[in-house]
Amino acid sequence: MVPDGQSGDSAPAEQPQGGASPPSDTSAPSAQASNRPKVRIVLDKGTATVGRIKTGSAGTFYSRLSAVDFMNSAFVFAVLFMISFFPFLAVLEAAAGRNVGQTIIIRLGLNDQAAKAVGRLISSGHQTVAGLTVLGAAFLVLFALGIPAILQTWYQRVYDQPAPHGGAVKQIVYRLLWIAALLAYDSLLVLVGRQVGPAGGHVLIFACEFAITVLFWWWTVHFLLLGSIGWRALFPAAVATGFCLTGLGVFSALLLSGSIISGEKTYGPIGVVTVLLSYLIGYAVCLHLGAVFGRMWSERRESPDSARSDRETNATVAK
Repeated sequence: MVPDGQSGDSAPAEQPQGGASPPSDTSAPSAQASNRPKVRIVLDKGTATVGRIKTGSAGTFYSRLSAVDFMNSAFVFAVLFMISFFPFLAVLEAAAGRNVGQTIIIRLGLNDQAAKAVGRLISSGHQTVAGLTVLGAAFLVLFALGIPAILQTWYQRVYDQPAPHGGAVKQIVYRLLWIAALLAYDSLLVLVGRQVGPAGGHVLIFACEFAITVLFWWWTVHFLLLGSIGWRALFPAAVATGFCLTGLGVFSALLLSGSIISGEKTYGPIGVVTVLLSYLIGYAVCLHLGAVFGRMWSERRESPDSARSDRETNATVAK
């Protein structure tokens, strides 16, 4: 017969050791096992979301922009425009009795203080015309021809078009015609700006700029691609380009004056040059955005029609 004191001491001593340890050993692995499916689900959802973005409209849009190297191309366009087309434009404006600085001020919608900063940076160009030689004029025209050449290369990449055939003389004539059209386009925008008034606070000038911009860039893409793409297919690109450039004009009218004033106070004339260069980079990016968006829009509109024609063709063959 076992004494009561021994049975009372042995039972409580075995229960804490045998009963408490198994739950503590099995709880951690079971918690980890239950968390693994949740982590896997989160990872799978993230991977699926990234895949949908890449294959969706936004991903395709960015992929096409990257395919044409839009940032580097925009920077090259801005630098070439600044160092070659501005002097060319200054000489032409001076020969016509106008001031290129005033043209830039009206186009950008600058206030009086910012206009003075730009005026101090850009001379009227009358002395340049007086001292310009035939060789210098030839170099100005040659460098100016680089602008339509860059644009032509962009649109060929966006619309998957081959390099244009024909002699160098034909290409030069086409690019000279485009430069003449660009000068007429800028002159028309300046005329609208002078008639309506400063860009800030006026909606009418933005509406006029949008309409003129759509028409000009609609014609530009068709002209630089030598008519290989139809007018209807290029209209979405023209509208998108018009929206982008008009938005840039609104931004310029509201914020560019402050940036020019601040840049001149901080860095002097180089600050004004930097702001103008940034504006030109934004202008070139807007051209890329409009062209790529227009191409994708045209493809989406044409895909149902092509699918319908394929079905009709298959039905005809089956009969």
